[in-house]
Amino acid sequence: MEKTSKVTRVTGNGTWDSQYGTMFKFEVEFANNDIGDYNSKSKEQTNFVIGQEVTYDISSKEYQGRTFYTIKPVKAQQFSSSASFGAKDPETSKKIARMSVLKCTTDLVISGHVKFDLLFEYAKMLEAYVESGVDSFGSIYSETQQEKVKAIGTRDELPNLPF
Repeated sequence: MEKTSKVTRVTGNGTWDSQYGTMFKFEVEFANNDIGDYNSKSKEQTNFVIGQEVTYDISSKEYQGRTFYTIKPVKAQQFSSSASFGAKDPETSKKIARMSVLKCTTDLVISGHVKFDLLFEYAKMLEAYVESGVDSFGSIYSETQQEKVKAIGTRDELPNLPF
């Protein structure tokens, strides 16, 4: 159960060996009277500091008729826009978008849906779509072809198109 409260006491409570190495056990008490054990890989844990308000998850387990409580910090999740693909800076986001678009365009060339000499033209067009959300397919057609697309309603029925 996720809760938020101020840490009032942190007491070292020994160590134990795990598959990840030595773990340091701490008993943590909160202003709302929750008390539980926290396991850390670091002897100098910084997730629960006396006087700080923290969000934590507390769970219980029954063992030999006793209830034991375990505390874990809840890390704030970083949400990002769908255009950033989880990247931390705009340049990384642009590079990821370019790589993805180039891969998709290359797949279209390999499948024969796009001519090789138009690879980068399609990639740029798709990249612009990823960045702005604006459909720029019309930019690859002549005005006559664009009029045919509007009249017919589908690009598949046009002869001699670049895909």
